[in-house]
Amino acid sequence: MKMSKKNIQQLSVLLGMCIVMTLSACKKEKVDFAYDNRPVTDVRKNSSLRVVNLAGFNQVLLEGDTLTNYQIILPTDPVTTVPRATLYFPESGMLSSTWSVPQSLLKNGKAAMQVETWAYNKPNDKLSLQLEEDASQPMDYYLRPIQRFGGNVPEFVRIPRDVTAPSDPRKFKVRILNLSQRVENSDMENLTGPMSLTWADGTPVDPRTSNIPEGQYSEYVELPYTTAQLKVLTPAGIQVPGITNELIFPATSTLNMPVGWPPEDSNLTFAAFRNYAPGGVYTIVVSPYSFKIPYLNGNPGEVADGFQDAVRIINDISEPLNTTYGRVQAVNALPGVNEVSITINGQVMGGRLAYTAHTEYQEYIVGRQVAEAKDANGKVLATAEFQLDPNTNFTLWLHPDANGRNTITAVANNLSSIVPGTDATDDGTYLRNKLELPFSIRFLNLCPDIPYLTFTTNNGQAFPSLFSYDASAVNNLRPGVVPIVAPYVQLRYEQSAYEVMAFRSSAGVVPGAWASDIPVLTGKELIARPELYVRNGLPNHEPGIYTIALVGSTKPSAPAGQKAKMIILKHTK
Repeated sequence: MKMSKKNIQQLSVLLGMCIVMTLSACKKEKVDFAYDNRPVTDVRKNSSLRVVNLAGFNQVLLEGDTLTNYQIILPTDPVTTVPRATLYFPESGMLSSTWSVPQSLLKNGKAAMQVETWAYNKPNDKLSLQLEEDASQPMDYYLRPIQRFGGNVPEFVRIPRDVTAPSDPRKFKVRILNLSQRVENSDMENLTGPMSLTWADGTPVDPRTSNIPEGQYSEYVELPYTTAQLKVLTPAGIQVPGITNELIFPATSTLNMPVGWPPEDSNLTFAAFRNYAPGGVYTIVVSPYSFKIPYLNGNPGEVADGFQDAVRIINDISEPLNTTYGRVQAVNALPGVNEVSITINGQVMGGRLAYTAHTEYQEYIVGRQVAEAKDANGKVLATAEFQLDPNTNFTLWLHPDANGRNTITAVANNLSSIVPGTDATDDGTYLRNKLELPFSIRFLNLCPDIPYLTFTTNNGQAFPSLFSYDASAVNNLRPGVVPIVAPYVQLRYEQSAYEVMAFRSSAGVVPGAWASDIPVLTGKELIARPELYVRNGLPNHEPGIYTIALVGSTKPSAPAGQKAKMIILKHTK
């Protein structure tokens, strides 16, 4: 049978359309790949129960089921140095310092729990307890490190936890829990008895957080959010050390000066700095902790372990992200002018300021801010505008500029204690080093009589910073010009005694000629209250984040109270 030419053409078109349709049907749609790097990817609801592990346990059985990896990390085997993750402990496979118990693991709000210590060359400590949820009250089970201690105290305590936000959203809540215990058969000092929560200079935080007996906890108190070094003192005024990997002396619980052997005493007791966020809720716990101490009877450099009561900071809720507030303080650095009032958007900051005095920090809602300074008669001395972003910190300096005119300079302070390192990570970004005990100093020239000013330590030498800083942070500082590139000198806690000196320099000569008319500062002048150190003498300096500014006048006609001098402003509480 013959097909006509027309039919052949129609058949060809039909076959072509079928082929196109077939190819179109087989074409795959491109889908963007997405990666979920969260440790926990399933929908998991936590109960109101939390385990706070003060004893160093690392393995968990719940109702007879192992939730952790029960893996012993060997010091010489590279394979076992990588922990095996588990469903409920996806990051390390082991129990860490705090663990919120998932709701799905409880039966009728209860569960039988056993914790253990599995580690190379360590005793296999065990503890069994019954967890029970109270729907109306979040509860913490504090596991205490008492397995090898003397005394008759419970192995764990059940403590109610507050998860409600502070009544004032600008504040945080904090309490103290005293689980101190005397460690028998130890060379460590005895730091037991009632405990008091204080600021860095030793002044009490609140009467309600003072003199809390052993085994008791205080009520929560509300405080303005801040960056602070909260401390805990015994009735004798002795500071309880915070947990640290640094060596401490067993007889005094103070940090070693790691130079030479035997090491010297720094007279400093470790206490971590912390940003206490608005809306945060915290518990400051005192409980025994295994410190590293120098083993003076062994070879040089040998260390040993020793239990001593220590301070830990526990978040009672997930720390909120501050997107609403910033903090501002003001300083009067205008020579000869007293009774100055400074306002932000018409709101007065504290009281009237004498020369070199400063206000306390105040919290403001983020946005564009207008600052104004007035004298005692209400005359406007200077105004300035600045942008306040969330979680930022500013100091408003009222001072004369290079031409002698009154001005307000808003200086942003870095209170994060995060310093970029010089090593890059896998993704190409630099490492970020978190300093728990910062000795950070920034320098300013607010004296119009010295066009170029250089700060040095002893005999014109450069500051020995823990991390690098930009040369413009200390060299040839011009009046009112604020260094912003790596502006902080980061000293070490073991820094030997030092001075801060001022030099008249020039663009080509650094440090220049010593300004002998400007009094020299010493590191000991960073100590807020020397009476805090009730034994062994003073340290060479005190931790904190500081600004050292040259203020006043170098003119021979300047009155004694207006002569040029360096002033110290501490930004941490």
